[in-house]
Amino acid sequence: MIWNKLKECMSRDELLSLQGKHLVKLVKYMYQNVTYYREKMQKLGMEPEDICGIEDLGKLPFTTKEDLIAAYPSGIFAIPERKIARYHSSDNLIGPDRIVGYTKKDIDHGSECVARSISMANLGKKDVIQIMYNYAPFSEGLSAHYGVERVGATIVPSGIGRTLGLPALMKKLHVTGIMGTPTYLLRLAQIVEDQGLKGMLNLKTVLCGAEPWTEKVRRTIQEKLGVKAYDLYGLNELTGLGVACECECQKGMHVQEDYFLAEILDTNTLAVLPDGINGELIFTTLQKEGLPLVRYRTMHFTKIHYEKCDCGRTMARIDRIGKEMPEALMICGKSVLIKQIEEALCNLPTNAVSYTIHIRKEHKMDVAEIFVNCSADNLLLTERQEDIRQQIAKVFFNLVGVIPAIYFEKNIGELSNNKHKKVVIIDERV
Repeated sequence: MIWNKLKECMSRDELLSLQGKHLVKLVKYMYQNVTYYREKMQKLGMEPEDICGIEDLGKLPFTTKEDLIAAYPSGIFAIPERKIARYHSSDNLIGPDRIVGYTKKDIDHGSECVARSISMANLGKKDVIQIMYNYAPFSEGLSAHYGVERVGATIVPSGIGRTLGLPALMKKLHVTGIMGTPTYLLRLAQIVEDQGLKGMLNLKTVLCGAEPWTEKVRRTIQEKLGVKAYDLYGLNELTGLGVACECECQKGMHVQEDYFLAEILDTNTLAVLPDGINGELIFTTLQKEGLPLVRYRTMHFTKIHYEKCDCGRTMARIDRIGKEMPEALMICGKSVLIKQIEEALCNLPTNAVSYTIHIRKEHKMDVAEIFVNCSADNLLLTERQEDIRQQIAKVFFNLVGVIPAIYFEKNIGELSNNKHKKVVIIDERV
C-alpha cells in the first residue's frame, strides 16, 4: 500500500526541484533564526543568497551533535521556546542529553512519515497495532502513536511493561501489527514460544526500529512470531520514527525525501559519495520549524540507492543502518569514552597511520584486537614492534580493562597519504 502516491511516487526531477525550493527557504530561515548556524555560515563568508538550489548544498557547513549540545538551550531552536509543543531527549550513556523540540507542524509532519511507513508494511485502518516503545522521554512511542492514529488503525499503547502478559493481551485484542525495538521483540517472541501461543495469534507484521539489528535477528523474529518484519529508521533530532522504512520489496528503506534530504559522506575526506558506496548518513531537514538542521551528521553508516523501486515509489532507499559510533562504548561492564581511546592511541610516539579496533565476544567475554596500520614510507621496524605493542596494550588496558591482541599491517592506498591519525572501532558484538 502507498499512503501518499502524489509525494512518494513523484518523478526524480520533480522531487529535486521541490527539495531545492525547500532548501533555499530553509537556509534563509536558519540564518535569520538560529544563532549557531548563522555563525557557522559567517565564518565561511556565506550568506543565504549564496544558496540558489539543490546544487549548492555542498557549500553549506555540517551540523554535529556537539553543536546542538553546545548551543542548547537558547541557540538551537528557530522559534521562541514557548512555541515548542513537545520536548524529547536522547538516551546517551554518559554526558549531557541532546534535547530536541517539535512544533505542532513538526509533529504533524512526523505522523505523516510514520503513516507512510505503516502503509509500506501493509498495515492500515483495519489493523490493530500494538506500540511497544517507551513513551518517554524519547520520541519513538509518541511518533508511532501519532502515525497509527493518522492511518486510522486501532492502537494498543502497551509500552514496554508487563512483558509476560503481553501475548495474552495480543490474543485478546486480535493484534495484527507491532511497532517496537528488535531487542524487545526478540524477548517477546521467546515469551510467545514459551507460553505455547505460537500460531495462535492474529499477528502478521512487525516494524522494528530505534536500534541497529541484523538479518539474523530479523529471521529469528519472523520465525518465532510467524510474521514479516520491516526495518524502520528515525532520529529524535529529526522527527522521531518514520524518516525511512522498508516497503514490501525489502530492498532498502525509502527515505521521506520531501522532508529529509539525505547524503552519504566519506568521513576521511568529507566528500559526498555516490550511490552504492558505504559512508556516514547525513540529513538536511527540509520542512522543520522548531529545530531545523542542515547537513546533520548522524554517525550512522549505510549506502543510498536512487533507482526506482519495484513498489512504484521513487524515493531513495538506504541500506540497513550500521552501528552508530557512539560517544561511549560499554566493554566488560565499563563505559569508556571513544574520544579517550582516540586521544590515548594517537598520542603514542608511533608512525602509525591509523588504528582499527575490533571488539567481539569470545566465550561470552569481550575481547579486542588492534590492527596498527603503517604507511609504506614509515613502516614500523620489526625490532620496535614489541616495544610499541606493549605501549599500546598498556594504554588500552588502562582505559578499557581488556588486554588486546595487537597486529601490525602495512597500509596501502589513499589512507597512507592521510596526515591525520585515525582510530576506527568496529563493534562486532550482536
